[in-house]
Amino acid sequence: MHRREHKVSYLSSEAIFAIPAMKPSKVILSILICSSLIFSDIYFESSSKIRGYAQDLFIPLGAIINVPFGLVSSIPDSIRTRSQLKHALEEAEVENKKLKAINQFLEKVSKDNEELNTLWSSARLNFDNYSFVKKRSISSNEFQPLLIVDIGRNSQAKVNDILLSSKGLIGRVISLGFYSAEIMLLHDVRSSIPIISEKSKLHGNVRGSGIGRPGNIDYIKKTASYELGEKIYTSGIAGIFPEGIFVGEITSIDDLADNEFLQIEVSFMQSPINQDIYLIYKNE
Repeated sequence: MHRREHKVSYLSSEAIFAIPAMKPSKVILSILICSSLIFSDIYFESSSKIRGYAQDLFIPLGAIINVPFGLVSSIPDSIRTRSQLKHALEEAEVENKKLKAINQFLEKVSKDNEELNTLWSSARLNFDNYSFVKKRSISSNEFQPLLIVDIGRNSQAKVNDILLSSKGLIGRVISLGFYSAEIMLLHDVRSSIPIISEKSKLHGNVRGSGIGRPGNIDYIKKTASYELGEKIYTSGIAGIFPEGIFVGEITSIDDLADNEFLQIEVSFMQSPINQDIYLIYKNE
């Protein structure tokens, strides 16, 4: 150890260590370097450029450092047993089925709401006389189809009240229970509805011919001036059906030589097969 780096005690002859003072030249050099760095940062923003290059340098270094941590974190997954993985897969499949069931339910609710809104917006009569009902079943009898709908316990529905869809008349109530009602459809061969045509203003009666078949306007003389595509509505005659409810559209007019009446077919635009929610209108 150099003599200048320590002093010796005159009492005990032991070395007394001390930090040597910095030379003035080093102090001046340090001040100049720091000043140059400060001024270069102020005028040239050197620190920002240095930080940018430092980021480029540290990003790959950080990725390399994270490799061991990633390997360590993946070890628990790699040592899981096959039974644990199978159990986790089964739980995921159950959750997936639950989500599918929920989505199907939400789709059904959305469809029902859309159907209700369409029904309500189509109502043109007194709103207080309407009540919603839902289809329970429909018989398989092709010529005398019978629709069963659910009604509320406190429903004010009565026999001969009419059943409506968003597209028009469906039928009328022919029997009532506490929680259900039987509906005779337009398509029933026993059904006969007084109608009036939209343009020619001619009256008649539409009779059903069975599900999937057009109805017929009975006993129309050949002098009548019905038009193809003409819409027909309830006429209100006989007081069972309110006036002005859409029934169907004329799709065929035949003048047969061996028949004294026109053969007029009517297409019913509404079908009870493709709809679940209806309106019962209490006719006054």
